Amino acid sequence: MVTFIRKLLDTRWPSLLWILVIFILLTIGSGSFENASMLLSGIPHLDKYIHAFLFGFLVFLWWYYLTGQPVQINTTALLIILFLAASAYGTGMEFYQKYFTSREFELGDIYADTAGAALSALICRYIKK
Repeated sequence: MVTFIRKLLDTRWPSLLWILVIFILLTIGSGSFENASMLLSGIPHLDKYIHAFLFGFLVFLWWYYLTGQPVQINTTALLIILFLAASAYGTGMEFYQKYFTSREFELGDIYADTAGAALSALICRYIKK
């Protein structure tokens, strides 16, 4: 099972699928989360933790895939690019929500997306694959 997961992570499909998961989660109506938010209402700022996780995991998936390629890549430069790309995607999604969905634009979500991407990049910097 572990071998299957490693082989799967060595492809770009988990990263691409995660981009789609983020898009779906951030564009469906906020009413879809009503039951879940009632259950988890005791956790302050839970939505910000979710945003941080979504974009942090995105950085991790792309880092894992790209560092496994035969071409040598400067890890620091790669992590900076991944951080910037994930942060830009998060920011873009907030503007998409504002203009094309019933959800609201939240600057706090952009901060959470960026913080999650930054934390993941820092963790990846010190992980040996």
